[in-house]
Amino acid sequence: MKRLSTIVAVLAISFGSNILNAQVTSSSFSSGGVARSSASGVGNTRINAMSSASGGGYAEARMTGTGLRGGFASGSAIAASHGGVAIAHGNSDARGWGARSSSTAVAGSNFGTAIAIDSARARGNASATSMSGAFTTGGLAIANSGADARGRFGGRGVASSTAISAVDFGVGVSRSRASATGLLGGFAGSNSGAYSVGIGGFRSSSASATSGAILGGVSMSDAIHIAP
Repeated sequence: MKRLSTIVAVLAISFGSNILNAQVTSSSFSSGGVARSSASGVGNTRINAMSSASGGGYAEARMTGTGLRGGFASGSAIAASHGGVAIAHGNSDARGWGARSSSTAVAGSNFGTAIAIDSARARGNASATSMSGAFTTGGLAIANSGADARGRFGGRGVASSTAISAVDFGVGVSRSRASATGLLGGFAGSNSGAYSVGIGGFRSSSASATSGAILGGVSMSDAIHIAP
């Protein structure tokens, strides 16, 4: 686990340095294995992707973002593997007036398999953030998070979703969804989190939060599921 943490930390530091110098960055590292990385961005966006593989491992990181007409999309994908398989996908979409979207997918593996799939959406006067993280040192970890926020006709929607799967020598699956819609001056906020953590065995967590508000109303929704 220490080796895995070091790899992820090095990648994160590299990301921070790259973000300061470019809007879109993509890096891939391999030593006896296969590493793939891709990044794309349209409009006002900041997208980054990085993958690293060693000792016959396979790592893939992809990130796609779109921000148009004042919207802003920002996302990062990190995949690290040492003799195993790590896959991280990310997606971020922001459109329209004042839309903000952020997505982060992180997958790490020492000699197991880790998969992190992420997505974030924002429409109109809205903000959406999503984060998926999967870590393992000899098992299977899958994390999938998604956030969708919409604000129309003077309304505002804010959605935040987090999915974490960290199970050593076992199987961990986590899924989180958050959706918020504000119309006609209404405010809607949703927060969702799913966490599968522990050592050995099978652990599954799922959380979903949905809120909607119209005509100046306020709606809040929170959903948290922890599977220790």
